[in-house]
Amino acid sequence: DIVILATGVRPNTKFLEGTGIETLKNGAIVIDGRGRSSIKGIYAAGDCATVYHKIKKENVYIPLATTSNKIGRVVGENLAGKDREFKGTLGSAAIKVLNLEAGRTGISSDEAEKMGINYKSVFVEDKNQTSYYPGQEDLYVKLIYDADTKKILGGQLIGKKGAVLRVDVLAAAIDKGMTTDELAYLDLCYAPPFSLTWDPLNVAGNLAK
Repeated sequence: DIVILATGVRPNTKFLEGTGIETLKNGAIVIDGRGRSSIKGIYAAGDCATVYHKIKKENVYIPLATTSNKIGRVVGENLAGKDREFKGTLGSAAIKVLNLEAGRTGISSDEAEKMGINYKSVFVEDKNQTSYYPGQEDLYVKLIYDADTKKILGGQLIGKKGAVLRVDVLAAAIDKGMTTDELAYLDLCYAPPFSLTWDPLNVAGNLAK
């Protein structure tokens, strides 16, 4: 038996109350792509600050180590005299519980609906690799895409083997504005230990009509 308790994360910024610095309702410091806050000369990065979301086109609070490190580097280089800008995040994240791994990137169907996007989604039940090589497991893919342009907006995968690294493929596809048609024929690696001749992501792209 197992119990998982997810309490969430809250920025530790109470000490800034009354300073006039711009924050979200939860206290996260609003910054621009260079890490600058609303007060001149004050920069912020990490779990105390917002990050720009490439799909939502707004500042959001997604406290992830990957994003924190990238914005921290941008801030450091800007303080050293360079002109760097962080272009935004897709909120890519992963988790492993026992032998089950799951990941997500971009936006979910619920988020697309709240944003008023004319979207569609496909759900694929497939396998992570060929049956004649040891290690075949079930793999589940959900793909969210724009119904008009067919641009990929988000995706989630779950399975016991090979799920999370496929999320990375979707993150790259979304970042470069790929469509489901392009995903359907994307040249992904195949060998019996790693995938099927039609990878589950290719299948999801083909099913997206």
